[in-house]
Amino acid sequence: MRIPLFAVAAMVLAGCPGFSQTSTAVMTDRAAARFLDQATWGPTPASIAQLQQMGISKWLAAQFSLNTSDLPDQPILNSQGKSNNDLRPVQAAFFQNAVTGQDQLRQRVAFALSQIWVVSQVSGVTDAYAYPPYWRIFRDNAFGNYRDVIKAVTLNPAMGRYLNMANNNKANPAKGTAANENYARELMQLFTLGLTQLNADGTTVVDANKNPVPTYDQAVVTNMAKAFTGWTYPTAPGATAKTNNPAYYIGSMFAVEADHDTTSKTIFANITIPAGQTAGQDLESVLDALMKQTTMAPFVCQQLIQHLVTSNPSPQYIQRVSNVFLNNGSGARGDLKAVVTAILTDTEARAGDAPGATAAVGAAVNFGHMREPILLVANLLRGLNGTLTAQSTVYNDAASLSENLFNEPSVFSYFSPQYRTEKGLLGPEFQIYSTQTAATRADLVNTAIYAKLAGATLDLSPFVKLGGNTSQLLDYIIMVFLHHSMSTALQVAATDAVNAAATPQAKAQAALYIVLTSGEYQIIQ
Repeated sequence: MRIPLFAVAAMVLAGCPGFSQTSTAVMTDRAAARFLDQATWGPTPASIAQLQQMGISKWLAAQFSLNTSDLPDQPILNSQGKSNNDLRPVQAAFFQNAVTGQDQLRQRVAFALSQIWVVSQVSGVTDAYAYPPYWRIFRDNAFGNYRDVIKAVTLNPAMGRYLNMANNNKANPAKGTAANENYARELMQLFTLGLTQLNADGTTVVDANKNPVPTYDQAVVTNMAKAFTGWTYPTAPGATAKTNNPAYYIGSMFAVEADHDTTSKTIFANITIPAGQTAGQDLESVLDALMKQTTMAPFVCQQLIQHLVTSNPSPQYIQRVSNVFLNNGSGARGDLKAVVTAILTDTEARAGDAPGATAAVGAAVNFGHMREPILLVANLLRGLNGTLTAQSTVYNDAASLSENLFNEPSVFSYFSPQYRTEKGLLGPEFQIYSTQTAATRADLVNTAIYAKLAGATLDLSPFVKLGGNTSQLLDYIIMVFLHHSMSTALQVAATDAVNAAATPQAKAQAALYIVLTSGEYQIIQ
């Protein structure tokens, strides 16, 4: 028996922005739940019903207009007058936004971008006050242009500290110094181009001998480093500007022309930056050159597809999205709003929406991706009607699963977008999956259902109310968490667990535990 979802959510939807009541749904609850699992931190009964009646186009338009979530600015010094390295209030606010914030799509895209453009407390930026301004770059540019992301991050003092671009002075032969190459190398390798040139479909460009064609060599790294010389930290309030300012993380870095290398520089694709330019002009030249490189489109788009929809996208999927990155239909490159729309509405992403469809439809059996820990925690809390206090510590639950927010182990993030499973398929999230974290995932579900997550309030009453009717209970659970699709084996296991329990609450808890610890929930399809 199917639950009348509109009736369940009617009162909740009355206050939803952009929602207007219509008499009929324009998409099934399965299709809506699948889309929301890709575009938000997780579907809820209310958000499923809202999307069913709005449709994807109107929903996207409403989400593109929202920019409501923020992270709280932090004091520079702690109560002892020392550097404040306590990121916990920022981490707690991040999860509050994820669980209850309205701008769900913006948050998901911003998080995906932050996993490409890493700044971390691990061996890097320890000051807590650096992170809210850095995060806002991705929040505010999530639907903007990728060129603006590159420029904003390049001039951000947290990145300047993390990859040594701040106070990166031109070479001094007398002292035997040279420009630091760290940011120049990572900008190309990890943030924009990758190591090898790519076709629009993400496949590697090869030469006549079938060898991969590199995007740059060491000479290019050296010249790019020269182009990035002369920038220093913002001047702190009350301080006097210096040619090499001490670290200060609010505002953008500024150029000190005396420390900038003004020689001619040949960079990737044999593009030459002319001599005699200012630091700002050299930066603009690099940005223009990057945006001309067609290889950036598949390099960036594949990672965004992996974070939002599927870890192992087909070359055709990558090419369709790359084409939008290269031209949004109006001749503009790097339009992230158009790219995100293309990713979420692509035929490969939507192939499984039809009633009775399986993950194999359109994309073969390798479609989907594992819920990475931060996504898992947020999804679980949203599906269980959770709310969080400012003192919530659910970020520790994600950290126990090897995804400690703002504490990526290296500039390569939590996991590599090129990590492959033992079957050879791309599966980045599996790089931090182990027998230990598998058990910890089950422990997390158990604590959420049978005990209490610190600082979180969950409401299981919608499930408990259906505890007296096994078919209705399971139908409701799979609508919220499994896109109304459950294997026979899982249905049997869940039914047996429900029948073995005595009370409606115990039945609801037993069913939820079986479903939420299953592979069918852990892997988003």
